[in-house]
Amino acid sequence: MKSFKMVAASIGAAAAMFSAGASAQSGGVLLPITITNASGNVADMAKAADGNPNTIWNAGGGATQWIDIDLGSERMFSILRMLPAQNPSGNTVHHIWGRNDAGQWFDFGEVAGQTSDNQWIEFNNLLEIPVRVIILQTTSSPSWVAWREFQVYDGGTLFESCHTNQPNGITVYRTAQLGRCSDYQFGTTYFMRDVRNQRTGTEILTCSTANLYGWKWIPGNGTGNPPASGRCGAYQFDQVYKMRKN
Repeated sequence: MKSFKMVAASIGAAAAMFSAGASAQSGGVLLPITITNASGNVADMAKAADGNPNTIWNAGGGATQWIDIDLGSERMFSILRMLPAQNPSGNTVHHIWGRNDAGQWFDFGEVAGQTSDNQWIEFNNLLEIPVRVIILQTTSSPSWVAWREFQVYDGGTLFESCHTNQPNGITVYRTAQLGRCSDYQFGTTYFMRDVRNQRTGTEILTCSTANLYGWKWIPGNGTGNPPASGRCGAYQFDQVYKMRKN
């Protein structure tokens, strides 16, 4: 059994479940994926990413089981969609890890709740961390662990800039004083994300609602004000906003 003693601490994530009937949403860029390893029945593991929901990878046993989803290169992902082959229905828990080319592991969080066969499960990732492999670990399930299909949506390009003069759909997700932008006012480095091609329903964290026409702010702390973030220091009140694509 592969060890899941990770070197990276969890820094938060967001997840949501949707029925198959609610999965037809617009936009987004699907990443080409392959299955490169699994906890059991490796002969059939490619069936979980062959584009055919009628073919199945079955681990041949109950939880805990895992499967590796290779993105082909290091990419940030926005949404992981999972189509289980599950009988009987019941409560399941699926944990999402990531690994980059350097071998570092990252804890993206988990999806937990009532699931059933042929029901799409969606995990909405809020961490701006590029990874090469997504490791899906099922830790609780009433049935043997089996998957019909996976889909992974690209999270958009990440880059750095010394200014915020960017077109609509380019947002700031973090700021820092790194000494790289001394020729600019305040000397701030802005960590930017291109979210122009995100799918409807995608959620992101941002330091500013500017340049996000077509996105909606999701208040999350019960006061109507975004919480202090500790990562948006170049902006007044150091607040972080959670936004959803309309």
